[in-house]
Amino acid sequence: MRVGDFSVEIVPAVAGSVRELESGHVLARPGQVYSLCLRNHGPLRAVADVTIDGQTVTGGGLVLDAGSTVRLERPIHETERGRFTVIAEGDEKVFGPDGGRDNPDLGLIEARFRRELPSEKRREKPQAPAIPRPIVTMPLPPSVPPAPDPTAPPRRPFAPPEWTPPIWEGVAAPSDKFTRSLRRSFTALMLPTAPLEAPASPGQVSDDAIERAAGTGLTGSSSQEFVPVHVGKLESEATVIQLRLVIGSDEALSAPRPLPHSDTAPARPVPRP
Repeated sequence: MRVGDFSVEIVPAVAGSVRELESGHVLARPGQVYSLCLRNHGPLRAVADVTIDGQTVTGGGLVLDAGSTVRLERPIHETERGRFTVIAEGDEKVFGPDGGRDNPDLGLIEARFRRELPSEKRREKPQAPAIPRPIVTMPLPPSVPPAPDPTAPPRRPFAPPEWTPPIWEGVAAPSDKFTRSLRRSFTALMLPTAPLEAPASPGQVSDDAIERAAGTGLTGSSSQEFVPVHVGKLESEATVIQLRLVIGSDEALSAPRPLPHSDTAPARPVPRP
């Protein structure tokens, strides 16, 4: 899912498959090891704060360089190197005595991106030397119009005294009866002959696609390392992306996917005869 200059994608880290729906649900099978693919498409560095199941997994924040992609496969924690793994709801060993049923954030993956603001220190642009401009004087208009020259020939008027403007012939307004008839005909053309079906909501999910809720546990070991990086002042408002991890059926995961829609593709040439 992409919002503005940032995007988040759940990708399988080992064999398997996941599928993201338009509603923001991500279908996966229990035991699927996955990574979070975080992308910064913008021209500025950014810091991502990621929470999974309501718990922070990026510590003080994960720095993404401009135009870069980072795959996060484990929490940024010194004593924990387990990899993100899909765990079905009801596992008491992972989610506690309630099995995660009382956790409203179970399966919720939220990433908050904040850009690094440009430095306030700006270099002063060198000013170009002033070029002297010539002073141009113009004569002022006379305050009193000059007297008419008696030797000049007399000026003819714009039009002779007997000239009259032409009379333009217009179109008479239609009668009220004709207007009502025309309005009824236009309304009949505009109204649909059959009721239209309401479009499906993007958030609507088929009941056959989702089996149950799911959360994230840690299995195995990851060799991913992190280094501290200093960043400047961040913007106050964050760009938020939310996904919901769920257990999907085998049929939904193996179903064919439609081609992705893109508005940036070049226009197709006009068909030739």
